[in-house]
Amino acid sequence: MKRAISEKWETLIQRHLDGITSDEEVRELSERLESCPETRSLYLKLQQIHAILLNGEYDTPSTGASENRLIELITNLERSSQMLRKRRFLFSLGTIAAAVLVIFGCWSIWMSPEGAVVEIASIQGDVQWTGDGGSVIGELQEGQGLTGGTIETRSLNAVVELRFRDGTIVSTSGSSVLTVADAGQKKLYLRSGILSADVQEQPAECPMIIVTPTARLEILGTRLDVVANPERSKVSVRQGLVRAVRLSDGKSVKVAGGHSAIAATDARNEFLSRPSDQAVHTWQANLEQERKQGEGEFVSAMFALRMEIREALKSGKVNREQIRDVYGDRLAEAANTDGVLKAQPKQIRQSKFGNVIQIATLHVNRDRPNPVVLNEQSVFRVQGKVAVATEINIGFAAFGTTRASAGRFLASRNVTGKFDVEIPVQQFQPFRGRTAVDSAIGMEVFVWFCLTSDVDAELEISAVELKPASN
Repeated sequence: MKRAISEKWETLIQRHLDGITSDEEVRELSERLESCPETRSLYLKLQQIHAILLNGEYDTPSTGASENRLIELITNLERSSQMLRKRRFLFSLGTIAAAVLVIFGCWSIWMSPEGAVVEIASIQGDVQWTGDGGSVIGELQEGQGLTGGTIETRSLNAVVELRFRDGTIVSTSGSSVLTVADAGQKKLYLRSGILSADVQEQPAECPMIIVTPTARLEILGTRLDVVANPERSKVSVRQGLVRAVRLSDGKSVKVAGGHSAIAATDARNEFLSRPSDQAVHTWQANLEQERKQGEGEFVSAMFALRMEIREALKSGKVNREQIRDVYGDRLAEAANTDGVLKAQPKQIRQSKFGNVIQIATLHVNRDRPNPVVLNEQSVFRVQGKVAVATEINIGFAAFGTTRASAGRFLASRNVTGKFDVEIPVQQFQPFRGRTAVDSAIGMEVFVWFCLTSDVDAELEISAVELKPASN
């Protein structure tokens, strides 16, 4: 619950920094900033990341004085009864921006360079662009030029490729948020999701910069893939050389072609460049550790059984003396079982699945450097349960090996009650409708998902693995 609350305020702050909050959201944010020191700290951190991207200042400044100034400002407001009566109006969109500018001193406001900095090379699905002082464009088309701003892919089949003036290609897909700027130096901020790039040679004194919540990447000319979320970022370099800096402690590593590195928020985790050619072809999912926030609720087997026992006691089906006899074996079994991943509702647009789906998503080998690569023998085995007979859609996202691009693949199955299905990789079909990639064999899997459009299905996943075909 605490994590969900944190994600809510992070999303609202990001919307405010992008200039797209409503008046009601601004009032809600202002009240939260006044009452919660943790939210103020989060606001300062996210504003700093925006400033890093837009100003090109990558040294991490101290924010202690800034936070104290913010607290002092709010305290003064609360001491004034006249101001207190008007506080819902004090933190309007313009006033919050002005206050932040005072607090941060020399932070710069986004200024789009004249003319387009990127062109849409290809596009599919629900993609939204925010730029030019907060203007939102939802109807985008191939060949359209865009100035600096933020692009968001908002549906499962969404994908967009952006071409810079020098021929550099950047693509993102799925549920990703990417800010793009180029005022003489390419600077990107991948807030979350995936990014693939085929970067043309850049001037030595002016490398391309990619910033994620946990890392900064400096690129002179290379092909690479990045997967990022608030806790960790993984960069896989296919060709060339990338300098990666972990933001939590400033430690840097050089990642050469055929290598990868994982930068986590926790500086105690290893931050090393490791060979990526030591591919594995099997994977056993850790439902708790690899689940994607907001797309799957993990419930431990012990917790679920305790809730079942509680309901049985409440309804009078058993009494306390009967618990050991009735549930003894299941309690022992639950102690050695991980639990289940319950699909969560998600609203999407421009999808064949309708406007609302139930989805469970896993990051494949999120904390391990070895890529999980599909071969001709690869089979996905999925175990779970549904409340009613329904169709489930099992899919995965994978990076290509011949160029820096990503593809999504999907297979459908009709299931009833408890299910245990095995699907060979050859039976998965391209989901994005692209003809460039028609087979997933040889690709690196980085995301697995299962969804249904049946809101009554109560989809639960109990185990997922990638294994060789049975002889």
